[in-house]
Amino acid sequence: MGSVNLSDEEMEEMNLELTHNEGAQLITFILGEEKYGLDILAVRELISYPEGLTQIPGMPDFIVGMFNLRGLVIPVMDLRKKFGMASEELHEYSVIIIVQVEEKNIGLIVDSVADVIFVKEEDIQETTEMAVQVDTKFIKGVAKTKDEMVILMDIDHLLSKSQFESLMDTENG
Repeated sequence: MGSVNLSDEEMEEMNLELTHNEGAQLITFILGEEKYGLDILAVRELISYPEGLTQIPGMPDFIVGMFNLRGLVIPVMDLRKKFGMASEELHEYSVIIIVQVEEKNIGLIVDSVADVIFVKEEDIQETTEMAVQVDTKFIKGVAKTKDEMVILMDIDHLLSKSQFESLMDTENG
């Protein structure tokens, strides 16, 4: 494999492209009629829905089970159930987004993954300024992009402390 030599102008052009995309990088996904965004740094990977989840007794109904991913036990949360939305049949676009919360991997079932976007700080509106009928403790704010609004999820608050600890116990038990 050969090396590539770039001229000073080409290097400068690349640097300009990199600085052009400053701000938060989000992975966006669809849930019902809305588009949500997660900080890409919290996302470990995207996988298709696995065959046969193992049920976890005593968990809230939105924790639909767990599965083994390369030796890691991953509990799976149905975000539709968590947000009180109508259930939908899983389909070819259904995806599990593996996120990391306090060094614990959790799978989030979403309808489909949309894309990766950059959002500048000034384009984010805090939840305190929002007048929405949604439980805002799961939401950091709303990002305004050229075409649409993206609801920014706060994955650190998806589970209560006791729910999170009981999930930790299932992995260690």
